[in-house]
Amino acid sequence: MELTAIPRLSPGCRLHPSEPVLLIPEGALKLAGTARELLLLMDGNRTVGGIVSILLEQYPDATPAEIDQDVLGVLDRLEQRGVIRT
Repeated sequence: MELTAIPRLSPGCRLHPSEPVLLIPEGALKLAGTARELLLLMDGNRTVGGIVSILLEQYPDATPAEIDQDVLGVLDRLEQRGVIRT
């Protein structure tokens, strides 16, 4: 996924209101680490690069390369499962 892409949840997918769980048509995916934060930042307007910038502000001890790698890895896995689209 490119940093200029605008990711959004696929139809039928939504975050649980209080738990780190993504509800999908086939069931649910338990979210680990900062995956919930990442998905909350996907508002249909932000690019992947914009999301990375916000996370860099929230986690100043992480390097830009670490955040890029983590964000792109999570998004790629979710895209492969059909949970998000660009």
